[in-house]
Amino acid sequence: MAVDLAWEYAARQFDPPPVSPYLRNPVGWVQNRLGGYLWSKQREIAEAVVDHKRTAVKSCHNAGKSHIAAQIACWWIDVHPPGEAFVVSTAPTYAQVHAILWEEIRKAAKNAKGEPLPGRVLQSDEWKLDDGTLVGWGRKPADQDQHGFQGIHRKYVLVVIDEACGVPEQLWTAIEAITTTDTCRILAIGNPDDPNTEFGNVCKPGSGWKVIRISGYDTPNFTGEDVPDNVRDLMLSPEWVEDKRKRWGENSPRFVAKCLGEFPEIGDDTLISPRWIEAAQARALEPGPHSVLGVDVARFGADETILALARGPVVRVVGEHAKQRTTETTGHVIVAKREHGVDEIRVDGVGVGSGVVDQLLEAGHDVVDMQSGAAALDSEHYANARAEWWWGLRQRFEDGDIDIDPDDDELAAQLGTVKYKFTARGQVLIESKDDMKKRGVPSPDRADAVMLAKAHVPPPDELVEDEDLDEELDFEISPY
Repeated sequence: MAVDLAWEYAARQFDPPPVSPYLRNPVGWVQNRLGGYLWSKQREIAEAVVDHKRTAVKSCHNAGKSHIAAQIACWWIDVHPPGEAFVVSTAPTYAQVHAILWEEIRKAAKNAKGEPLPGRVLQSDEWKLDDGTLVGWGRKPADQDQHGFQGIHRKYVLVVIDEACGVPEQLWTAIEAITTTDTCRILAIGNPDDPNTEFGNVCKPGSGWKVIRISGYDTPNFTGEDVPDNVRDLMLSPEWVEDKRKRWGENSPRFVAKCLGEFPEIGDDTLISPRWIEAAQARALEPGPHSVLGVDVARFGADETILALARGPVVRVVGEHAKQRTTETTGHVIVAKREHGVDEIRVDGVGVGSGVVDQLLEAGHDVVDMQSGAAALDSEHYANARAEWWWGLRQRFEDGDIDIDPDDDELAAQLGTVKYKFTARGQVLIESKDDMKKRGVPSPDRADAVMLAKAHVPPPDELVEDEDLDEELDFEISPY
């Protein structure tokens, strides 16, 4: 076999394979080889990969970015001489590598018209030619592994970085090491969640990268671009965007990244980094044996009563109710206690929540009355108990000690909107809900319930009201 391959290689030097007519025409390749359709921004991405060594795509939700990346990967292998091209893909987690991009690659390879694409795309996220030559794979090396992609020596290497905001700097360094020639390409795609990442850096002016932005308002359902129905149905809908604008706030980091396709301005006063939130959504930790139910009680209007259940590091919202009496809220808490085997109930007892605390106690249920205005255990560093609880939650996100629902975008959005400042005494003070509403951010009810469930609290009889909090009235928000 080795001898045959050597002869085949030697023969190609004297009789090189014909140049593909689609070598510089990925758009035509997708149309004619896959029978596919690319909308305008997808065409722009494909053409950028032809003309630029490094292309970065910062995109809103549901714009077809992974779909076009997979089709570009297939085009890359098909148009270059057999065995001389290689496709590498990576993402923040193996699940994202396997279930998103490589699933799209497998689907595209099956849809080839006429002559099939070279070789086979395997379930192991590998692409092999019929002679066994490896021409592509998806990998998730360890975050600190700067040598995670070593061993690839081909003339034409394409690297696809999917969900690029979550890929650490060390892996970008490893990718640069295997794409040193002018015949190589890098395509980085993802939601622009956090500017303080390597993806944020490459999207800045002067980085040397070709940067393409896809806003939700650029997509066909907003522009009226003529596209097939099966393409339109996968795009963002105006109703979804408007719902998120109202729920998240149009200035919230989540809306800016997921709907506008732009990096939000993450100031030094943002409590929890979007990068930490994304990582917590992607995490899969083991639940702990002790369960705590955090209850944030709605006060008025559009606010919701939220029940969040924490089992060790795993936290999920298990109840959401709007415009109901305190007796109804009490009933929901009792039902949740029974259904989930709750060991400890914590209720935001400020204002209307005090009625829920009283009713639970009268019904014979132990409950912790969470008084956010109480003195902090560490009053040297925190202005009140609420600041101490929130800072403790921030620490869990930073340490990777929390697992939140990957499908709960509303929780993620709320977590990213909370701000803090330091008082004149150097204490941490968390922005109030009223001040959040003044800058157009909805009440973070889901986030507050999670905070309550994960807070470190003393026994209830040790909680003391702190009346010396006049500085909270002078809280100022750094403008975005």
